[in-house]
Amino acid sequence: MKIKTSFVNAVYLIGVALLVMAARGLPLWLLTVIIVLALGAPLVREFGKKALLDERQIYIGHFSSHIAFFVFLALILFVMLREFLTGGKNPDPQWYLLLLVPLVVKLLLNVFMNYGAVRASAYVAYFFGAVWLIFTLASHGLSFEALIEGSPFVLILFLGWLTGRQPTWAGILFLVLTAGLLVLFRGFWRLDVYVRLLMYALVPLPLLASGLMLLLSKQEEDAA
Repeated sequence: MKIKTSFVNAVYLIGVALLVMAARGLPLWLLTVIIVLALGAPLVREFGKKALLDERQIYIGHFSSHIAFFVFLALILFVMLREFLTGGKNPDPQWYLLLLVPLVVKLLLNVFMNYGAVRASAYVAYFFGAVWLIFTLASHGLSFEALIEGSPFVLILFLGWLTGRQPTWAGILFLVLTAGLLVLFRGFWRLDVYVRLLMYALVPLPLLASGLMLLLSKQEEDAA
């Protein structure tokens, strides 16, 4: 039964991939619905039957997913390096999207599941605030333009400091800053859809996750 279930899951995912390849003539919205339903079904089934799985089954599922994830990243890196070495130009934005977004999601899940809402939110704020601030300074140097563009990331660092002292207020400010950045990013709608998705995943998404986790953890503490 264990082997049968794993085999069926693998065949199901391969079938989804083949369906996408064969359905190129379908409207985008219909294809999106099919993909969401097809990929959502095994997730619902997995979480719904989690209690029916023994530790060995859970370990095998997690281990195979972990290895597949890094194989996927290795293939993305191979394509990007080949594009750069053979064409002499940076790869297209969709490759950066495929590489970085899964890593951001994995980072957020690992940090929040291992350290709890307060410490994880502080770590997220320090990491993403510092990375983007360094990137801004490297792009513009010590200039007025760098001061303007870097101010939101300085605020993110401040929220990391505030998280350990006033978690509730920090959670609220995380959400306010997320909304503010979404307004500032309105100009990105003129850019390529892959660039937009990448930017949203690298800045507003970590802030949104931090704000929600802080407020939800506060509600759980009050309820307890």
